[in-house]
Amino acid sequence: MNLSAHFTFDELTRTSQTALQAKNREEAQAFIPSLTELAELLEVVRAHFGKPLKINSGFRGAAVNAGTPGSSKTSQHMKGEAADIAMPGVDDAELHRWIVKDSGLKYGQCILERPPGRSWVHVSICGTRDPKSCQQALTFDGTSYKPYRG
Repeated sequence: MNLSAHFTFDELTRTSQTALQAKNREEAQAFIPSLTELAELLEVVRAHFGKPLKINSGFRGAAVNAGTPGSSKTSQHMKGEAADIAMPGVDDAELHRWIVKDSGLKYGQCILERPPGRSWVHVSICGTRDPKSCQQALTFDGTSYKPYRG
C-alpha cells in the first residue's frame, strides 16, 4: 500500500527483527494516518534532493521498540510519527541542516544522530507532541542530546 507517491506502508514498517515483522505491521495498521503524514513530510525532503531516501527505521511496535538499543519507551516511532533516514550521496549533516534551516517543514523533532561509527537523521511529525515542543532541532553524539546550533 502506498502512503505517498514514493513511500509504502511496508517500507515504513520494515524491521530487521524478522521474527517480529508480521506483528509490527499488524500493530502499525492503527497508525496509518500518522504514517501517511510522515510519508508526505519525507516526500518534501526527497523532492528537494532529487534522490531516494533510505528508511533505517520507521514504525516500531512495542516489541520491536523494546528490542531496539537506545530507544525510548515514549518514542514517536511507536506512533508512526518518526523515521530514521539517510540519503545516499548526501551527508547526514547537510540533510539535517536543510530540514531544520531551509525546508520550511513543520516537523516535531529533527535530530542529527552520530553515535560512534554511525550516522542518520531522525525526523518526526509534530503528531502527538505538545505543539510548543515541535520544531525541536538537536544533535546526538551517542551520549547526550544538544540543541542544534547550525
